[in-house]
This record gives sequence, structure tokens and C-alpha cells, in this order.
Amino acid sequence: MSEIPFIDWSLKVFAFIFIAFSAIGIEAQSLASAKVLSSTGAVQIVRQTAKGVKLRAGDELFSRDVIKTGPGGRVVIGLRDGSQAVISENTTVEIKDTNNSPRTIFNILRGKTRIKIEKLGGKPNPYRITTPTTVIAVRGTIFDVFVKDDETKVFVDEGEVSVINLLFPDREIILTPGQFTRVKKDQPPHPPEQFKPGRNNEHFSQNSANGRGRGLFDDPSENNPGNIGFPGNIGNAPGRNPNAAPGNSGNKGGGRRKP
Repeated sequence: MSEIPFIDWSLKVFAFIFIAFSAIGIEAQSLASAKVLSSTGAVQIVRQTAKGVKLRAGDELFSRDVIKTGPGGRVVIGLRDGSQAVISENTTVEIKDTNNSPRTIFNILRGKTRIKIEKLGGKPNPYRITTPTTVIAVRGTIFDVFVKDDETKVFVDEGEVSVINLLFPDREIILTPGQFTRVKKDQPPHPPEQFKPGRNNEHFSQNSANGRGRGLFDDPSENNPGNIGFPGNIGNAPGRNPNAAPGNSGNKGGGRRKP
């Protein structure tokens, strides 16, 4: 008879320990001050507490969330300061904790991502982006990151970015508008090369129902009437034609010449 109370007590202790460790795991994955502004096609998220969660507009993101897009998938992420990222199809991106220093937004594992960093009161807004081969330091700009196998390509449409390979920290490359570089895992960044404006737009634009192209970034006031985005989000950089793609100032898109 005395064994029954002991078994009951043991089960209660086990349950308490299980709940405590579960709570620690949930708390360790903190909110990343990022939200989903829009999501179309095959998009899912792998979270520490769940796998295969479908993303919806308005969902908040946690640090260490891994976003995966399939064929035809596209998701736009918004940060609290108005910065945005367009994650193209067949792309895998890990969300980082922007509250830590240095402030790293994403770790792009593969695929194509376009990022727009807003300035704060006209001043630089320093962030970092990482890939398996590269660290990209930005202050306020629009740029594309392509990751395939052991190579990263960085294209700058606006502003300026710094690109390094951690294996060669003294071989920094500075990119200005219209320039790109390649970074392989065992080599420093290649010297900057030129590319035509608009050459990557096809990977990030979204066609509307009538077949006409939409802007590459989301305007919460138009696409998210429920105030899904953070305050201060805007669709295109100030002074631009709202129908023009960032980086080409309203001009016709450039050729699709691959470097």
C-alpha cells in the first residue's frame, strides 16, 4: 500500500520537471521584433517548439525561426523600424535576435533575399546579415543576397554595404550602387563588378491578379488594411515612383545578363 503514494509523488515530480524545462525552452526563443507582412505560395516555418507551421500575414517571428519557401513561395518580413525583406522562392532563412549586439537580422542559408534597411532619422541604421560564407554589414540601403552551395553573391541597389569572409577579416570589400561581389567559403570577396539596374527584380516581384507587376516591398496601408505592419513601414523609398522597382529609379529594367 505504501508504494502507491510514492508512485503518485514521483509522477508529480516528473510532470513538474517536464513543464519547467518546456517553459525554459519556450522562453529561450524570444520575439525577434519582426512580423510577416505578406505570404504567398509554399511557405512554412520550422520553430523550436513546432515544425511545419504555415506562415500568415500578421504572425510574429521568434529568434531561431527558420523560414522555408518552396516553388512559387514568397514572404515579406517587416521589422519594427520599417525595414523589410522579400524572401524569394526556394529559399531558407533563419531569423536572428536583433536585440543582441551586433544586430543580426537573418542568416540566409540558401536562395535569394532582397533587403531594405530604413535609416533612423536620416542617420545610418547598422545591421548585419550572415550567410555560410559571408558577413554583410549595412547601414541603410537596398541590396540582394544570393546563396547557392558554397558561394554568396551580394548586389547593391542603393546605399553602401561592407562584405567580408570571416576567414579573411582584413580583406573587406565595400559595395556601392550598381556593384556586386562573389564570396566563396575559402576565398576573400572578389573585387567589385558592375551589374545593370533591375537585373534581379524578376526574382522578387509579385504579379497581381490582372497580371500587372506590384512593388517589390509591401505597403501596409495598402496590402495590410488590418494594420499588420509595424508603424513606420513604407512601400518604396521616399521620392520614388511607387510602381518602380527599388534600384532602377523608375527606369526600365536592365538585361538579365548573369555575371
